Amino acid sequence: MNETLWSRLRDDVRRHEGWSDPAVWPLLVHRLGRAACELPGPLRGVGSKLYGVTALAVQMATGSHLHRETALGAELRLVHGRNVLVHPAAVIGDRVTLMHDVTLGTGAADEGAPVLEDDVFVGAGAKILGPVRVGRGAHIAANSLVVTDIPAEAHVMGVPARPLPKRGAR
Repeated sequence: MNETLWSRLRDDVRRHEGWSDPAVWPLLVHRLGRAACELPGPLRGVGSKLYGVTALAVQMATGSHLHRETALGAELRLVHGRNVLVHPAAVIGDRVTLMHDVTLGTGAADEGAPVLEDDVFVGAGAKILGPVRVGRGAHIAANSLVVTDIPAEAHVMGVPARPLPKRGAR
């Protein structure tokens, strides 16, 4: 494992206030899985098996799973970290915050997974499904269902999610 991996692990643990916070565990397992893919020859197989066992243990303990194939930006923050499920093809930008019970997955008939740009906040219980793009700085309210693209800086809520009016606007 290289210094970049260790620095990312250190940063993840600091951002989540220590190893004892279960919210950091899926993120650490994701990093382990990514590192295992880069190992040479037979070590890759051993690393992948270790990833598989730890991913299963963390999913059983927290209900959360970040596939190692998922593209994660810097400084992902999982708040409470329970029942967060992310599709392997999802893309998550920098400084994204996911609350508990969030799902980033595919829709019933749609192929493709969500893309969350930088600085996105996703509230508890929100579901973002299908090949949708959530723009930079957008806020998804708790328990919202996102099935269409969300523009940058938008605040959305509802089922399906719709933009909230700007403050002070009628």
